[in-house]
Amino acid sequence: MKARSWLRRTAQALSGSLLIWGLLGVPVDGAVIYLKGQAQPLVGFVEASDDVTIRLRVTTPDGDELHRQIRRNEIELLLQPVNPARLSQLSPDNPKAYREYAEELVTKTSDPEAVETAKRLFLIAAYLDPEKEGRSAILGMAPLADGAQGIKQLRALAFLIDPIHDASLLDGNQLEEASGAVVDDTARNDAIHALQLLRRGDRADARQQLQRDEIKSALRSGTKKITWDDCMALIQGTCPGCEQGAIPAYMLQKLVAAELELSSSQSAKTMQPQWGFFLDDSFQKPLPVLSLEKATPYDPKKCLFRDGQWVEPPAK
Repeated sequence: MKARSWLRRTAQALSGSLLIWGLLGVPVDGAVIYLKGQAQPLVGFVEASDDVTIRLRVTTPDGDELHRQIRRNEIELLLQPVNPARLSQLSPDNPKAYREYAEELVTKTSDPEAVETAKRLFLIAAYLDPEKEGRSAILGMAPLADGAQGIKQLRALAFLIDPIHDASLLDGNQLEEASGAVVDDTARNDAIHALQLLRRGDRADARQQLQRDEIKSALRSGTKKITWDDCMALIQGTCPGCEQGAIPAYMLQKLVAAELELSSSQSAKTMQPQWGFFLDDSFQKPLPVLSLEKATPYDPKKCLFRDGQWVEPPAK
């Protein structure tokens, strides 16, 4: 019950990036549904919805599609990570906003619509402002890449659009840092524990942990979602909304996002090119076209979300 209670509070606190439908009777797209009495959620796409039932399309691990009719009184929590209203507010005049929303969605890998939308938003941000947003947006797609080869292609594309053409992006011995840099496993786990202490309200213990140099380094290198100064402001009650000792929603969102990012950061493994790579069959295949237009199945020119569809801006 405690876990479910925390889940419910967290979902409410993250309402800026999650829409909790279910009482509205509005058909949605991607959805995560927690049924009463079941720990694991159902993840899929809502095909139809009314005041009594929801019809959910679920893809099995084998690739088959199942259609399940769910009564609303069986549902404990219904989440929609992608917020259509927020998508409709995005404008080509602010490319950074596309990347920032993509960074929120990229951790929600359990929801297929969140994954697709994150890829599209990263791509649009890079296309609209390659000089300022290109590198970070392309590297931001790394957690969603298809294996090591996909990461290599993203690195190469980031190198091409990077204004300074940073050669370190092409170094095969470096790992993608968009979802958290390589951090020592012990320090990373200790940093996660410190954030969990802070989220539970154990501020004195959290303060003691956060004073350690290795945890400061892990936070600095392993996550962009929260800073050490943010944590100390929460402990001291100096951040907006922290004065009464409660954790405000925006700060809870930062804590949870940082935990997820640190958890997904890779341990210190390196990709060592082997001579056998040059003899592998894949080396003889045609090279992929490295361009923003070909990087994903999505068209970056369609950067406005209107009436549930991505469209191109009207000609000026």
